[in-house]
Amino acid sequence: VLQVARKHGLAVIEDCAQAHGAMYQGQKVGTLGDYGCFSFYVTKNLVTGEGGMVLTRHAEQADRIKILALHGMSKDAWKRFSDDAYKHYYVVACGFKYNMMDLQAAIGLHQLKRIEDFRHRRTQLWQKYEEALRELPVGLPAAIEPDTQHSYHLFTLLIDPAQCGIERDGFLTLMTASGIGVGVHYLCLAEHPYYQSRFGWRPEDYPHATRIGRQIVSLPLSAKLTNQDQWDVIDSVTTALTAPERLINTIAWKSS
Repeated sequence: VLQVARKHGLAVIEDCAQAHGAMYQGQKVGTLGDYGCFSFYVTKNLVTGEGGMVLTRHAEQADRIKILALHGMSKDAWKRFSDDAYKHYYVVACGFKYNMMDLQAAIGLHQLKRIEDFRHRRTQLWQKYEEALRELPVGLPAAIEPDTQHSYHLFTLLIDPAQCGIERDGFLTLMTASGIGVGVHYLCLAEHPYYQSRFGWRPEDYPHATRIGRQIVSLPLSAKLTNQDQWDVIDSVTTALTAPERLINTIAWKSS
């Protein structure tokens, strides 16, 4: 990608929303291209509740990002409440309300000191999932590429009905009913009504993305997950795939 960009004079924007702490060939993600965009939403590896961060080595573009993030106001707007007296500002661009609160930044700075501890714990949980689930008829995440450092953000399964004997949505229902929170990351874009009506996209035109989107499930993965929490997840996954009637009977008993 970088070679193509250099050849044609293009900028490279890295989507690092789920890649905090990841590295590629000894280099931190977010520093490979011209811009690196991180998310600090509550489900991410580093959390401020909401907000994000853009990295760039281009000083002029960093200034422009700051302007666009705060209503398009000139950079002096950031200083208008300082102790150095009031600073006039001007709206110099059509901007957005994308600035992050100082309170959120303070939370993020505190978490930043612990990000390697978080990644270490996520690594342990990831490896335990791989070990405990490898004999089940499910698709597991791809092997980690050499000379990389993984962020271990989402541990996903592929539920192929032909192999598992259960549809993905049926699996979701069993897991949820057994008290395990699961997610879908993500449906193929062509499955969503907006893209169908706006661009005429159809799922059948993207068979691989559609297949994965209809089979994928994300298991709980957090540095706060205890060993017992993880064993509860593993037990429910195993039961849902090998003895679903046990969970169905339990659900029926609870509902009665």
